[in-house]
Amino acid sequence: MEKRTQGRSRIFVALALMIVLLLGTSSVVLAEEVTPPSPYLDWFDIITDSNSSIVVGDSTISYQIYDQNGDLYSPKGLEAWITDPSGNVVRYSPSSTSISNLNLDQVGTYTLELRDSTGYSSRDFEVGDVQVSTTGKLSLNYKSTVTLKLKDSDGDILPRRTITVDATDIGGQATSYTTLYDGTVTFTLTPASMGKVTFTRSGHVVGSLEVTPAYSSSNRIGDNTSDNATRSVLVSQQGWSSSQYVILTRDDVVSDAMVAVPMSKKYDAPILMTPTDQLNPSVLNEIQRLGAKTVFIIGGEGAISSSVEDQLKAYGIYPNRIAGTDRYETAAKIAYWVGSPGTVYLAYGYGEPDALAASALAAEQGIPILLTDTDALPESTKNELASLAPRNLKLLGGTGVISAEQEQSLANSYVVERWGGADRYVTEQVIFQNFFSKQKAVNSFPVYFTSAYVTESDVSSGKPYGDALFTAALAAKKSGFVITLPPNEIPSSISTFLLYNKVYIPSGTVVGNSTEISYQVEAKLNQLLAR
Repeated sequence: MEKRTQGRSRIFVALALMIVLLLGTSSVVLAEEVTPPSPYLDWFDIITDSNSSIVVGDSTISYQIYDQNGDLYSPKGLEAWITDPSGNVVRYSPSSTSISNLNLDQVGTYTLELRDSTGYSSRDFEVGDVQVSTTGKLSLNYKSTVTLKLKDSDGDILPRRTITVDATDIGGQATSYTTLYDGTVTFTLTPASMGKVTFTRSGHVVGSLEVTPAYSSSNRIGDNTSDNATRSVLVSQQGWSSSQYVILTRDDVVSDAMVAVPMSKKYDAPILMTPTDQLNPSVLNEIQRLGAKTVFIIGGEGAISSSVEDQLKAYGIYPNRIAGTDRYETAAKIAYWVGSPGTVYLAYGYGEPDALAASALAAEQGIPILLTDTDALPESTKNELASLAPRNLKLLGGTGVISAEQEQSLANSYVVERWGGADRYVTEQVIFQNFFSKQKAVNSFPVYFTSAYVTESDVSSGKPYGDALFTAALAAKKSGFVITLPPNEIPSSISTFLLYNKVYIPSGTVVGNSTEISYQVEAKLNQLLAR
């Protein structure tokens, strides 16, 4: 009996052990079934160019996926859903690092959800608008070159972005371009009709550019004015919203400041005129409007009196007088402020029309203008030439104002070229023609027309007109030039120049009242330049 009991005990013990083993094995299996796998998809970052953001029209989003430990994660069977700002949801089959072939055609907040067999994550991202700036213009029937620059809403450039230039409205076609690493695209079009070229990304219009007539006439400046000071203010207001510097000269002659336009360009300073003994109130208001801190006064106290200096000082404006014992030395001192890139223009000391004809073009090239007598260089001019040490001299005017003998003498030290003709208008033509012969047809230069009566001998009474002087400062700022004309006719030399060079001229503006240039001449100019 005892043995049977022991046997039964052994059986019970064995059964108990088996039950414990079975329960233990079962518990292990259950534990493995409920423990989540590791690693798993936990979160992701959207990766953008460090210099720009995601913008409308982009077609790819890049990201990096991480597991619960913050390590880079390789997804298993990744899927993606994007919800646009309108609430539309689109499913994608992405790669492990990006989604391509997107159509981000709305500005606003999108939601991206990534999911694989281990988990999912979602986050919002912003799609911003594109800012397009343009350089150049589109002119009717004119081969025009335009450069676009793309930036995001923060002002950062957008390199390697595709943009479509749609010219179908002007007789062209839609063409896609990719921006360079500086965010720019350059294209050339010849508009066959008036209209508009649009710039699009994924059908979203991000900018446009209107076609303008190949030539347009602007409103006359100073139509109802009769004095140089007032017109100089009106011209200044056309070109400057502010300026640290102003050039101030007398309003009864232009000889002191006739070579000051290159200095105006260098210091971005308008040229204003005032009576000798009293600062014109409108001129003072203009100096204050510009916020100028320094006024360069051209000429001695006989040109601009010390009382004008005192007025400026009283308003906290610093006057800096540039003056010599005569116009030659004054020109030399102005040239010192300009410097020389290796070339100097040389004009007759009493040849205001010649110096003014070249002034805007000289300013754009950073070239100073010096003055000379007919047969020899004044000492101040000779000294300044030695200081500037140019290689080239361009003589402005014919042999009647700068003699052939002086030209030969100068040729011993410089490469000399004469730009001159039989009269002031032929000299203008030669100056302009020599300049434009080196230009490309894609370049354009707005023209300003002013009175040619710039010397005391040109007018029977009153003051000569200073428009050519202060308008040349505006022309230089606008990359244009000034043509001076008699009041009631267009000299044949000027007509010929305009006829054969109007391809360079996109716009024309008359400065002065109808006594200076008549309305009939203005109409003829517009007819001559129309295309």
